[in-house]
Amino acid sequence: MRKNKKKFLSLDLFSPEKMAVVKVKGLRVSLGQPVQVTAQLGYRLRGELGTAPSPELAWRDWAFIHAVPQLAKFPGGELIVTYTMVPDTNANPFEISGHQISRDGGKTWGPRSTIIMEHQPMVFVADGDNALVAIPAYLYQRTAGDEHNFRAAYTRFEEGGRRVVIEPDGVQVVDWPKEIGPAPGGNTQVGSLRGLCFDGNAIRIGGRLIASGYCRSRGESLFSCVAMVSEDNGRTWRYLATIADPSCLSSDRQGVNEGPCEISMIQLADGDLMAVFRVGNQGATSKLRRAYSHDEGRTWTKPDVLPAGSVEPRLLRIANGAILLSTGRPGIQLWLSADSRAKCWAGEIDIVEHHNRWAADASYRIGPAKGLAGLDRQTTSYTQMVEVSANRVLLAYDRSPEAAPADVKDLTRIFVLPVEVQLE
Repeated sequence: MRKNKKKFLSLDLFSPEKMAVVKVKGLRVSLGQPVQVTAQLGYRLRGELGTAPSPELAWRDWAFIHAVPQLAKFPGGELIVTYTMVPDTNANPFEISGHQISRDGGKTWGPRSTIIMEHQPMVFVADGDNALVAIPAYLYQRTAGDEHNFRAAYTRFEEGGRRVVIEPDGVQVVDWPKEIGPAPGGNTQVGSLRGLCFDGNAIRIGGRLIASGYCRSRGESLFSCVAMVSEDNGRTWRYLATIADPSCLSSDRQGVNEGPCEISMIQLADGDLMAVFRVGNQGATSKLRRAYSHDEGRTWTKPDVLPAGSVEPRLLRIANGAILLSTGRPGIQLWLSADSRAKCWAGEIDIVEHHNRWAADASYRIGPAKGLAGLDRQTTSYTQMVEVSANRVLLAYDRSPEAAPADVKDLTRIFVLPVEVQLE
């Protein structure tokens, strides 16, 4: 195992000659060269029998996929990237995601497997001997008519991803205090997707797992962010607290058209929890909100407004204490803070601008394209980060055109970007 770990740390992804240096207040940030994990076409799901197009014309049978990449690290150093394979709609009759494993620290990636029964990214938690437990994003009614108890598959990646164990209905959410109806945009069939979702992180505190997520209770028009707790390693979950609901947001409601939803949570150096979450889909005007907990997630402070916007924030606290926040839409931004509570942000880095300087081929660039929601974008702006060694991070993101592909090369692509952060 020690030899493998030394191998991961000796890779040239972080070689100084391959890095571009950006200085922000109190920090020296080095950005490496993107590594492509996958390139694929989002195929339309056909509801009728038909003749498949020839390979030369396959790109015309296209559907927007919204790749939602996820990145996690096994205790032994291997990396996993997951991404959805189905169109971005809650009305899907099924969900399926692919995953790929890297055994050399992110330099190369193995072939895709499509065995994950999810669309949104799952929450990965290190567990046991080189294993990751994947807490499911999506939840379903446990029995017809019951809107307080839910089920999902329990998925465990073992041996650095060489073995996958899936237990149908192995995850239970029990005794939820409010009724949860079907997911927004979903169908009302028995067993359909519900409006309660794990999202962000799960943190081990005192033998328990504290996980973040969001929900929309029956009769409510906006989302709320919640904390959930498990005493049995992620198999049984119960409501712990409401992190934020629409009523606790400030009187400035600009860009707040969804309510608190997509969320990320970390534990700070002093043991407090910090959560950052999305509130709307109005682009840069939908500023992220942030709340703290001083008592292991039981109660939360009134949210404040961050300078960053706008979707699926991802937080990471690295070895030297710096805090990183990735988000975007439009674009992809990396925000950094040398402050132990991230009260002050040192600045932001435009990841798309850095990516496009590297991308000599136009089909790899992330450019402006009129999106489905009326925003100019050619990325979903969904990201994830892991620290692969002290103060060295990989950032996962996608190039996902929302318009129909221009040609066979105009593909959805997922990348990981080496980032090194040093205190000045």
